[in-house]
Amino acid sequence: MSTVIPHLLLIGLGASVSPVAVMLLISVMLRKNPRRNSLLFILGYTAALVALGVVVVYIFHLGSGGGTHKIDGYIDLSLGAICFLAVLYSLRKKDRKRAPGTESGLTTFRSFSLGSMVLLLNPSTYLIFISGLHAISLARLGRQDVLLAIAFLTLVTLVTLLIPIIIFFVIPRTAKKILDSLKAWLTKHNRVIGVAVLLFFGAYLLIKGLTILL
Repeated sequence: MSTVIPHLLLIGLGASVSPVAVMLLISVMLRKNPRRNSLLFILGYTAALVALGVVVVYIFHLGSGGGTHKIDGYIDLSLGAICFLAVLYSLRKKDRKRAPGTESGLTTFRSFSLGSMVLLLNPSTYLIFISGLHAISLARLGRQDVLLAIAFLTLVTLVTLLIPIIIFFVIPRTAKKILDSLKAWLTKHNRVIGVAVLLFFGAYLLIKGLTILL
């Protein structure tokens, strides 16, 4: 377990770089009932990550039997190639002027479901997160350690979403100004950030996959 933790820390921090998710969370927090809705949002996001983690690790385990085989090299190569395809898609798509799904009122269910669905808008998050799940499947961990590793990877992936919530709960009076500035900065730079992260991890996964195959 201890040998895989440094890899999961690096991968989790990469997966946590999610400008779209942070912008949508801030939009949720700038509406009514910000405390309730922000916690439900991150709960939905966490549930989506955990569900993805359990399912994907199980699939990887079935495919490789928990060891290192050529199929594992091809998995990393495929994830790396998809990262580069996601870069091309990101460069071609048009920017959205508003955060999706926040125009109407936010109910309890809507806040939770927004958190669950926003993961689908973040290829830089779920592709890197899946690469972390692959690292878990290669570590030959017992069932309990697998669950702990998924929980650790999920927690690290949540770092950038926890920061705005902590800011709001600790300094609520000045939080709106800070969060508005952060959202404006992310709106301007979110594409560059996403592309940089995808390029870095795409190259990392291609090298890792080739190392396994060769």
